[in-house]
Amino acid sequence: MMQSIEIFAGQQAYRHIAEQGIQASDIRAIIGASGGPKWFVLSHLDRYLVDNWLPAIPHQIELIGSSIGAWRMAAYASAAPLAALEQLEYQYLNQRYSAQPRYAEISESIHRLLDGFIQPTDLNHHQLKKLHIVAARCKGLSQLEHRSLQALSFAAVALSNLVSRRALPLSFDRVIFQSPGARLPVAQWDQFHTDEVPLGADNYRDALLASGAIPVVIEGVRDPAGAPPGLYRDGGMVDYHFDLPIKPSQGLVLYPHFSSLLKPGWFDKSLPWRKVQASNYSHTLMICPSRAFVESLPYGKIPDRRDFERLDNDARIRYWQTVVDRNQAIAEAFDRWVHSANPLDHVIPIETLAR
Repeated sequence: MMQSIEIFAGQQAYRHIAEQGIQASDIRAIIGASGGPKWFVLSHLDRYLVDNWLPAIPHQIELIGSSIGAWRMAAYASAAPLAALEQLEYQYLNQRYSAQPRYAEISESIHRLLDGFIQPTDLNHHQLKKLHIVAARCKGLSQLEHRSLQALSFAAVALSNLVSRRALPLSFDRVIFQSPGARLPVAQWDQFHTDEVPLGADNYRDALLASGAIPVVIEGVRDPAGAPPGLYRDGGMVDYHFDLPIKPSQGLVLYPHFSSLLKPGWFDKSLPWRKVQASNYSHTLMICPSRAFVESLPYGKIPDRRDFERLDNDARIRYWQTVVDRNQAIAEAFDRWVHSANPLDHVIPIETLAR
């Protein structure tokens, strides 16, 4: 029954499922991670959640994301979340570029993508669904926009992060654009200076654009309205998989994730010793595709940004569409697990993935 997914739970989430089972009304926050096209392994699970779980949640829910995770959560928070997710999937999947696209070509495509699935009027529907868009405010050399110089500056940032993640606040601040009345259940922030900025019609689009502005690929966003002045880039620079103590006083955090690999930041992806803290995920229930499911996909992997370089437009779009079609099995497996007689039987302690 569970061959397509793996389910991980922190200590509090594990205890909750053991004592009360699991239902939509248990969820107080949902996390959307960075990862670009990796999302295509989750798109039917997202559909399932906005169609079946969000309408069944009677209380305020916090939706936090960075990069593609922020875009997904913006779709969740919209007036018509299912339609927004479908448009986001269609627009992202069908991107086409020349053999060596320049900044302007990619940035123009991303602008069209955003305009295809978000509407400024969506902000009027954030009464119970509160959006938190994470972006990285650049400092020092990370502010350089020239591609070659930017690549050098980010190589230096990566080298400093290799020594210690505590070096990253020299290059980035965390800025979170939040719906009015949002209450993210984080009692204490980490080493990054963190600003919380009201989300409004004057900065909604820029916040989403900034959160997905991948260094050396997409132009950064300068001086979003209401935020500290500066150049803003991809939120994954500071919060790739959200190694933060997100702990609601009641209920759980739901984390539909594309992998069982958890990393604090974007620069930690290739560092096997850099892991998240298990205590930060005590209230988290994480759903991800199983290794067997991933190995069954074309090329034996989920989509990633390197597909833009390895495959031509037509081959890439066919591959991504195949993954989207097959990930229906993820949603179906989740539904079977939720309605199973003993859901705890299939849950793995999240401590196995963390330190």
